[in-house]
Amino acid sequence: MIRRRREQRTTTTVAPAFTDFHEWVLSLPWVVERPYSPGAPGVRSFAVDCEPLERRQLWLITGLQRELGADGIGLGIIVPVDVASELEYIGRGRIVAPMPGRHVLVTVHADCLPDRQDLELLVLTAYGCAMS
Repeated sequence: MIRRRREQRTTTTVAPAFTDFHEWVLSLPWVVERPYSPGAPGVRSFAVDCEPLERRQLWLITGLQRELGADGIGLGIIVPVDVASELEYIGRGRIVAPMPGRHVLVTVHADCLPDRQDLELLVLTAYGCAMS
């Protein structure tokens, strides 16, 4: 007689990978949250404000609507045109609007960020561009 081992079910509470995303962004050096239009609920924008390097640059927007091509995650980054072209070429995002200083707004495709590590890598790329 073959005895089956009874499966033990465990319940664990795992926080979604993006739960503390905004807090993580604000923990980066010289990152500040900028006010956004009251007519855009849920939209948050982040900038670098680094007086020692004389850098003040908007670089991240969250909560964008699908109409802007945000594909459900509502994430947009502001990067130089060459970086944006590369991101578009490898399928990480789509250029949606020109910005000052040869930069563009890129919305990020939801399916290209399967986990927190990929999200952080993309965001840190935009952060690095804003700091340079």
